[in-house]
Order: sequence, then C-alpha cells, then structure tokens
Amino acid sequence: MYHPFLVGDRIYLRGLEKADLQGNYFQWLNDQNVTKWMRHGIFPNSYEAMQAFYEQQSISKTETVLAIVLKEQDRHIGNIGLHSINYLFRSAEIGILIGEADCWGQGYATEAIILLCNHCFTRLNLNRLAAGAVDQNLGSVRAFEKAGFTREGIARQAYFCEGQYHDCVNLSLLAGEWLARQTAKG
Repeated sequence: MYHPFLVGDRIYLRGLEKADLQGNYFQWLNDQNVTKWMRHGIFPNSYEAMQAFYEQQSISKTETVLAIVLKEQDRHIGNIGLHSINYLFRSAEIGILIGEADCWGQGYATEAIILLCNHCFTRLNLNRLAAGAVDQNLGSVRAFEKAGFTREGIARQAYFCEGQYHDCVNLSLLAGEWLARQTAKG
C-alpha cells in the first residue's frame, strides 16, 4: 500500500498525488463511456486544468478528493470526493468515479462510499451527506443505496446527454442512520 488514509477489505483510499495526473486518471476524464453520466467529458481534459484542480483541492478545507486503490494490485481505479463541506451545518456532498471499466460492477464504489461515510461521521463530525446521480446511472444509484443512502427526491430533466434530458436522483444519509446501521451490523 502506498500512503493509505482509509483502509477497507479490498481497497484503500489515499490522497491524490501529482503522479496520478500522469496516469490513467487523465484519460478517464476524456473517455466518453466513463464520463457519460458526469459533467466531465463535455470538453477535452487538459493537463493545465488537472494541475489547477490538483493544486486547489490539495489546500482546500471544504473539498478533498481521494484516490481509490485496489490493495492487491496497488492500482488506482477511481476517485471519491467530499465536496462543499460545511462545518457550520455539518454537511457535505460525495461524488465518485470508477474510471477503470473492468472494475465496474465489482462493489468497489460501495466499499469506497462506506469508508468515506465512516470517516465523515466518526472523525469529521458531519451529520448529513448528500449525493446525486443521473437516473440512468443505475450502478451509481445502487452503490449509494447499498451504502445506506436514501432517495430523497428527483431533479427533473437536470442533465442533458445524447440529445435527451434525464432526471437526477438525489440521495442522502444522516449520521443517526449510519450509526444505527453500524450498531445493527454488530
């Protein structure tokens, strides 16, 4: 493992490193299949944009992006981010990207979400986490639901892709729900 921050069964999360900008991560943001249900991929990715993003998020106290790494292969397969952290209201938003297509549908996203939720509720003292996904992105919606998130609404026709408007599913998880779920698991 290389600089692990949060460690799970099959993956670990670590801070993004400059070296990650040179790896597959750069191309994930240009891959139309990977970014189909994301705001990325609308314009070409550039090294300058990634460098600026890296520098901004590395010093931010309200945004952080962590690399999702397979433990067995020490392979960077995606990222998970904690965004719009509000310490007054004790809330934040989670976003996730599994960039390596051969890792889709393997449960890595759910494991990463669970690791980050545990950190948010037990270390950062957050009370509410929010997430969203285009309704057609069933894998993402399922990953959040498996981690304990509840659908709380629909943003109608909030996303445009391939000539059509799509609804977005809004999900959330509260600290009390998380702790009750962990207690029930025993």
